[in-house]
Parts: sequence; structure tokens; C-alpha cells
Amino acid sequence: MLKKVMNCDTIRTAKAMLGMKLILSGENLGKIVETEAYLGTGDSACHSSNGRRSPKNESMYLSAGHWYVYQIYGYQMLNLVTRPKNIAEAVLIRALESPSGDVVSNGPGKLTRFCGISQNLDGKLIEESDLKIIHGKIPKKICQRARIGVTCEDEWRNKPLCFYVKGNKHVSKVAKRELIEDSDTWK
Repeated sequence: MLKKVMNCDTIRTAKAMLGMKLILSGENLGKIVETEAYLGTGDSACHSSNGRRSPKNESMYLSAGHWYVYQIYGYQMLNLVTRPKNIAEAVLIRALESPSGDVVSNGPGKLTRFCGISQNLDGKLIEESDLKIIHGKIPKKICQRARIGVTCEDEWRNKPLCFYVKGNKHVSKVAKRELIEDSDTWK
């Protein structure tokens, strides 16, 4: 399913990743329960907004299936590039439910710290790296809301591009007013 939607639609990819398992060196780290879509040059919250290109975001310009890992506030952020080369869009993996269910990784910094993910993965193709995504159980209900921590001041600030598994205790906590129950309300 993931390969079918990558290269054509970052939003569908973000939704399709929910319920999939994150595997590092053969170890199941858990299932993905929250993602955010970043939609390239027109998305003012995206690192490639207005065609920005720098050594920091160069991996985002690689082809679909590459990891884009960057550091902010001392934390690593794990993203999967979703579009063809030079169309810089990606999905941020925000939260993970560990197999035991007791590890808190409800935020992208907590997730990468728990998983031991570093910038060494940046720019690596998923098939050639130690970090993989494999199929898991498809969630019964996906919800969406505005992305978290977005600082832009235009219409992109409130676009519902954060997707999560409804009722999962491992997703990021936000105010109820930000929740949108129907995940098909914005395309």
C-alpha cells in the first residue's frame, strides 16, 4: 500500500502509514499512530516552502522512499520523502505505540530518542537502511487536525494535515477544539 501511494499523494501516504510497523535492524519498534504531511513549495510550514533549498533540507529533495532526518531544539525529526526527485514533500512520523504499550513516544522527539534514530539515516533510501516500514493492522478510524508546532502565520497554520489513530493513547495531546473527526474533509 505505501509504495502505491508514494510518488503521487503525500496526504494519502501519511494516512496509509498509520498502523504500519517501524522496524530497526529487525526489531519491531512499534506501530505508527500519528503522522503529519508537509506539501512542498506552496506549504509555508514545509522546509521546502517557496523552493528553499539548503544542506539541511537537501534530503527532502531526493526521490520518494528516502529518509529525511533533521534536528530541531536538540531533537531528531524522522520524515519519509514521498514524491519524485526535486518535488520536496514528506511525512513526519509523530508518534509510535511500542509493542509493550508502556513506552511514551507521543511526539517526534520522544519517538526518535526511544528508537535511537539519528541523522545518520538522513538521505538513505528506506530499502537500503536499517530502518524499515512494514505493513501492520489498518486502523478502524483515522482522525485529523492541524499540525502541531507550526509557526507560520498564514492559512497553512490551521490546515488539518496531522493524521492519527482515533482513541490511541500514544498520540500527541492537543486541545479538543483542534480535532476534526472526518479524515476525508480536506484533500
